Amino acid sequence: MTTADWALVISLCSVVVSLAGFVWNVWSKFIYPRAKVRSYIAVMLIFDGDGSPARKTIQLSATNYGPTDITLRGHQAKRRQGFLWFRRNRELALINPIAHPDSTTTTGWFAPGFPKKLAVGEGVDVYFSADAPKRWVEDGGLYYFGFSDTFGRLHWCSRANARKFRADVEEDFGAVEPRRSGPLETIKAGATQGWKKVVASVVARTAPIKARFCRKAKARYLSCKRWRFCNRCASITAHIRANVTDPNE
Repeated sequence: MTTADWALVISLCSVVVSLAGFVWNVWSKFIYPRAKVRSYIAVMLIFDGDGSPARKTIQLSATNYGPTDITLRGHQAKRRQGFLWFRRNRELALINPIAHPDSTTTTGWFAPGFPKKLAVGEGVDVYFSADAPKRWVEDGGLYYFGFSDTFGRLHWCSRANARKFRADVEEDFGAVEPRRSGPLETIKAGATQGWKKVVASVVARTAPIKARFCRKAKARYLSCKRWRFCNRCASITAHIRANVTDPNE
């Protein structure tokens, strides 16, 4: 191909990319606009103003940044699940909220007022008891928190917010993050398990052959008339000798 041919190919590719971007912008902003929801979770302090010590509670909030209204169905959480897009929303968890920051009783899997419709610029808050985050970290390994809408989309908190909340939980509540095995440990464990399966399969397949050989060796040992002086019989394994009686006795 000449230089002119390459220039034509590159120009056609540029036209296709530009057309795709134009169609996507028109579709996402005018035909089917989607609201952008920002989720945020933090450890909050409650001051009563009467000199009593401050109390802690967990606040999960969501704000609708527009351009359209949105209806949130409920709140959810998930673990860290890698960078692969098809693994990002697997193993979702429901966490039990409380009615308000001063309450100690849970309200079920859905907070009061949900499903909640949010206009542009409106927000909603969900509260959790102070002893819940330690169980989230140690028992469930939860890392990201957010909301789901009526279209099935999930709106998670940012990675920086999740990292900051995990550090606060470990510092304030003494939570211990479960140890995660590294890539080398995972590969080593998988190789060891695979090797054990191979060994077990080989042993299971060779067991009938070994048993047949032992029966033949024992029969040869007993049928030999010069069994006391036969070098061939003397080379039979010890466990066969132990189970053979003297034919002269």
